[in-house]
Amino acid sequence: MMQAPTLKSLSGMRILITRPKELADDFSEKLRVLGAIPIELPTIEITPPADFAALDRAIRHINIYDWIVFTSVHGVEFFAKRLTALDLGWKAIEKVKIAAVGPATASTLERNGRKADCVPKEFLTKKIAEELGDVRGKRMLLPRTNIASKKLPELLRGRGALVEEVIAYRTLVPSDLSEDRIRSVFKRGVDFVAFTSPSTVRNLAQVLGENELSVLLKGTKVACIGPVTDEAVKELGVSADVIPMTHTIDALVEGIVNETRTL
Repeated sequence: MMQAPTLKSLSGMRILITRPKELADDFSEKLRVLGAIPIELPTIEITPPADFAALDRAIRHINIYDWIVFTSVHGVEFFAKRLTALDLGWKAIEKVKIAAVGPATASTLERNGRKADCVPKEFLTKKIAEELGDVRGKRMLLPRTNIASKKLPELLRGRGALVEEVIAYRTLVPSDLSEDRIRSVFKRGVDFVAFTSPSTVRNLAQVLGENELSVLLKGTKVACIGPVTDEAVKELGVSADVIPMTHTIDALVEGIVNETRTL
């Protein structure tokens, strides 16, 4: 069982944060309170879709769906914004069941005024599909990013569901994420790299090169927020040192603290 972090338990540790800029502040502050030196290097940028037509059409006809499956915080946030833009609210979809993949997504959904009907205990594609129960003939809407994995919709279709995917937001490589900038950060020293989604890993590899990134990561500790992100790290031939049982930032910080106790 993990021990709770104590004041300054990460004293002097340089921890690289790869989250989008708008989500990095809270993570940085949690680390800073524990004495760490957070280094923010966003490897993904979250933007609206180029065209809202498909998402808006789905929202206007939302009651034809049996389930809406949100697989990220961003999916919830962009969906909620379009509800407001179309002069609708969560009450307009009271009859539609909602699944939120992970506690952070469920929490964001609740803050926006709707409680999830299903929150899978494990953030694994197979488990998500299983916990939705019998989905044969059920119409399911997945508001997702432009680079979302096809594993979940394929598995749901394999179980007989009628799945529609719509782009609710885009995940891009930041324009200022250059090879020189990445190398400069690592040259100054990094004790931990914290990855919070598969795209934070893959975008870094895209800019730097997979071989180069794997070399850098083997020279430092790697923390992944969950098993899906860990899979992206494994693609580089690297093993994560921290994968918390609960896929939240608080649990990730706690995992980093406990890993440093073994150094």
